[in-house]
Amino acid sequence: MSGRDLVLTGAGEVKVWFTARELADLAKARGLTSFPTTKRGVLKLAEREGWNDMPATVARKRPGREGGGGMEYHFSLLPERMQVAVHHLDKRALRTAAHLQAAASERRRIAAIKAAGASAKARRVMEARAEVVMSIEGYAISMGEDRAWGIARFLEAQAAYRQRQEIERRRDRGAVLTDSDLRALAEPLVLTAAEGFDLRPEVVEAANNRPRGRGPIARRTIYTWFKAWDEGGAPELVPAPTRASAALPPGWDGFMRFYAMPAKPSATEALAAYMGTVTDPAMGLTIDQVRGALKKLSSLEKSVGREGLLTLKSRMAYVQRTTEGMWPTTVYTADGKTFDAEVADPVSGRPIKPEITSILDVATRKCVGFAVSRKENVIAVTEALRNACLDHGIPAIFYTDRGPGYKNKTFDGDWGGLMARLGITKMHALPYNSQAKGLIERFNGTVWNPLAKRLPTYIGADMDKEAAKAVHKRTRREIAEVGRSRVLLDWDAFLAMCRTAIEEYNARPHSALPVFEDPEAGMRRRTMSPNEAWAAHAAAGFEPVTVAEDERDDLFRPYEERITRRALVEWNTNTYFHPDLERHHGKTVLVGYDFHQADRVWVREFDAETGLPGPLICVATFGGNKERYVPLTAQRAAEETRVKAQLRRIGKKTAAIEEQLNAPFTMDEFIRPVAEIDPVVQPSALRVVDDAPPPAAAAGARYTNPDAELAFQCIADPSQLTPGRARLLSELMGRHSGREILRLAGVDLDTLDDLLRSAA
Repeated sequence: MSGRDLVLTGAGEVKVWFTARELADLAKARGLTSFPTTKRGVLKLAEREGWNDMPATVARKRPGREGGGGMEYHFSLLPERMQVAVHHLDKRALRTAAHLQAAASERRRIAAIKAAGASAKARRVMEARAEVVMSIEGYAISMGEDRAWGIARFLEAQAAYRQRQEIERRRDRGAVLTDSDLRALAEPLVLTAAEGFDLRPEVVEAANNRPRGRGPIARRTIYTWFKAWDEGGAPELVPAPTRASAALPPGWDGFMRFYAMPAKPSATEALAAYMGTVTDPAMGLTIDQVRGALKKLSSLEKSVGREGLLTLKSRMAYVQRTTEGMWPTTVYTADGKTFDAEVADPVSGRPIKPEITSILDVATRKCVGFAVSRKENVIAVTEALRNACLDHGIPAIFYTDRGPGYKNKTFDGDWGGLMARLGITKMHALPYNSQAKGLIERFNGTVWNPLAKRLPTYIGADMDKEAAKAVHKRTRREIAEVGRSRVLLDWDAFLAMCRTAIEEYNARPHSALPVFEDPEAGMRRRTMSPNEAWAAHAAAGFEPVTVAEDERDDLFRPYEERITRRALVEWNTNTYFHPDLERHHGKTVLVGYDFHQADRVWVREFDAETGLPGPLICVATFGGNKERYVPLTAQRAAEETRVKAQLRRIGKKTAAIEEQLNAPFTMDEFIRPVAEIDPVVQPSALRVVDDAPPPAAAAGARYTNPDAELAFQCIADPSQLTPGRARLLSELMGRHSGREILRLAGVDLDTLDDLLRSAA
């Protein structure tokens, strides 16, 4: 029984009943030789002295299991020296109890200290110092010693802990440990042990309030803490504030004219530019002065002039109108993701990994729009934004990355850009500070990645390589044989899967949304789904800014400046005509176009003074073009540009391969002499001319396509489809031109396709 164990009863009273084990431990702790120090010895003493036969007022059965436990003896039965030891422990127990009560009161006082009194770091230091002081005081009381003894033992325990840390570092480096080192590692640490000071190393380090590893807590420091503790408790342990910051150097304002620039020059560059203009030596600065002054400035102060107003506002405090601080449609965030599975291209049927552009409402986490395309571009982003605005409302802020699909003149034009015409403020994510971009990234991982894994053509990083290779070979083989693959999901089915996935996401509870009691689930508490969060805002009075019916088409149509001449305007190498343009000859007009059709454009007046579009002049139609007889849509032009770039890259690869053929000899090779041989004249072959007239053509004969005839023959009689004929027809079906020949000849392509698959 230790001093800490033998203190008070559960009710807070002094202990007067003791078991044989407790009496033996007490005698052993006090070093008494006149009283047994083992449980067995105490039991023999009680039997010899007849304690067990005495009344229950001095000897009783201990409460325990049914039938009673062991015997307990009143301290009045004990010899005089044992009674003195009990009284000594009683006094220690009372002192310990008083210390614990004072410590608990002081902890409550620490918790009640407000933030206005000290910084967060200063409060942490104060709490750590209070814990160290209370631990030393409590340890000394439990051992029946005074404060000075406790401080001395703490310093020894601190030194032992630091010695242990040094030995462990040498051991981890592979150094050979001595016997004394091994003994030190085996000894318990009084500083951290529960029966010792019970202090965590990080608490001691925080109390010291010095750079890491800069020495232990000194004896003088601990006495200073105890003096402050005795005078005013824990608040007196707050570290003294550092001296007031020195004023900025005299030349600081001049330096900031070079530093506070949107180009964001470094401190070294700005200082070099500033020093080139300094004429007074007193206004000069050093790089250490500049860096020290910059550390004193807040993040906002350092960013003024280097960042725009919108970026600075994103760091400032704002007034919350609701719990989340914003209504739906306040911020839309968008991002594109390459789908991790292959689907069939809608034009060629070949496997592609489509690009999905998703738009989320930040307040409700609802997916308000999406678009699927071959790659992320302005057409796909415009389509996704159009769907979001028409179905859910126009956002106040459109938060995106800096990709070309979001940062272009179609979006950013002063008068014709979509952002200006819709009244949307577009913000781009800053490097390493994406803010709401994390929402859309998590959405991609929650919705599109699981959807891709449901397809057999999934090719993500965690896909089995062997299975992915087998699917890859199968799709390419089937496309080469019959022009398409049954493994590849067709485009319409893929779009339907995307819509279903978004509907499921919007109806699923979201962990970032508020918690409510679901009446349909027996008032069980759960988080809202994006749809429920949107409905809750609508019930609270939210109304989106919608697009009027008469503006739905023209509002999302991009416009560009053009000069009309002789009732004609040009766009995308196409020429468009309307008689009403004749009176605007030589004037600048605005030409609006649709991404998916090129047979007409919308022409508006352009106000040069205000720079804004005017009323509609006409809808000009495709009339003629020096380069094209078929109008070229914006989408078609982009596709041709992409194909030309691909062909150009292939041409470069071809040239590089051909250069390898003409590579010069290496140093290890040499040219052997070759004898000159005159060419041998070969005899000319005679050609026999048949003068007989050609046979007359059969009457009524007509030209037929042999491939189509073969297809008709095999469809009519599948038994005639030999392996050679199947291979010939498969190659024909794998070419677009071959399929067109068969289709124009009247061959049922679906029937032939099924026939070839069954024969494969």
